[in-house]
Amino acid sequence: MDIKPKTKLIALTLLIYGLPIFILSILPFSKGFFGDFESPIFNFLFNGKILFSPTGIIFDLLLLYCAYLFIRDDISIEEERVYLVYSGLKKIFSFVFIDKIKKDLAISKAEKVSVLFYFVKIFFTPIMINFLINNTRSLIQFLSNSNSFEFTKANILGSYFYLIFYLILMIDTAIFAFGYLFESSFLKNTVKSVEPTALGWMVTLMCYPPFNDLTGRFLGWYSSDFNDFGNININIIAGAFSLLAFAIYCWASIALGFKASNLTNRGIVSGGPYKYVRHPAYISKNLSWWIMGIPFIKTYGFVAILSLAVWTFIYFLRALTEERHLIKDEAYVEYMKKTKYMFIPGVY
Repeated sequence: MDIKPKTKLIALTLLIYGLPIFILSILPFSKGFFGDFESPIFNFLFNGKILFSPTGIIFDLLLLYCAYLFIRDDISIEEERVYLVYSGLKKIFSFVFIDKIKKDLAISKAEKVSVLFYFVKIFFTPIMINFLINNTRSLIQFLSNSNSFEFTKANILGSYFYLIFYLILMIDTAIFAFGYLFESSFLKNTVKSVEPTALGWMVTLMCYPPFNDLTGRFLGWYSSDFNDFGNININIIAGAFSLLAFAIYCWASIALGFKASNLTNRGIVSGGPYKYVRHPAYISKNLSWWIMGIPFIKTYGFVAILSLAVWTFIYFLRALTEERHLIKDEAYVEYMKKTKYMFIPGVY
């Protein structure tokens, strides 16, 4: 392939993806959350502690992707996702600032999907990598600080439960981080469509930083990873049920595999827990929150119940907006005929 088209594609990649990474790394409100943009080149080694930042990792991978583009010979620029993003953004910019009075916005379906997925990637990729770093750090620190894994009731609560919990979160966030980073026909996770409604985006973003902080301040938060029920035996039973719920949540992520990402249709998944209900991750996560919210309900009463109920309603809205989006895919319509229940088999 001629070097000129490759150079153009690499330049577009660095502009479209590299510039937001740099901006995220220097903005005051995001710098503490996403990490500093220092020594970004291949800085993801650690020795006892994590030494890298989410923006650094993404920048490293972006450079590796540019190198991959340079050695490829089968590139059709017009079909590449980054070019479709560039083309779509260019048309939107021109429409808003130049042609709005003269003519309607003429953007293709592929460009619209690419632009929307671009914003999904820009928002969720650093968040999910940050989650992965923190969960990995928590697991490593927990293993290094634990003196004993003797099978006692105290260790079940203080060691085994947290070990399993951090491992579940690490696996889950690793799957989603990979899903946001990589898209290809080889992985069978090419984006077919992206959530088109403001409501669908709003109820999803409310559950992730920095917006979930505002949501939490308004609604309150009356649950925890593991709570004290006042009796060690009850603590173990409640903790086991909560972990089981999170294990189902992780199972759902594993079933999604390379297709894992919010607000997108990358192909319908019908295996794993999705064989039994259409939204296993949402129901299992909320079930865990309600279990661990029982001591808060005992203390705060109706206020805690109302808070948890509204959080659950937000996830119910997420499920509804996802279904409204996915039902446009004939494969999902067929999936709904086989898996009739949204949350609880035989009930709803």
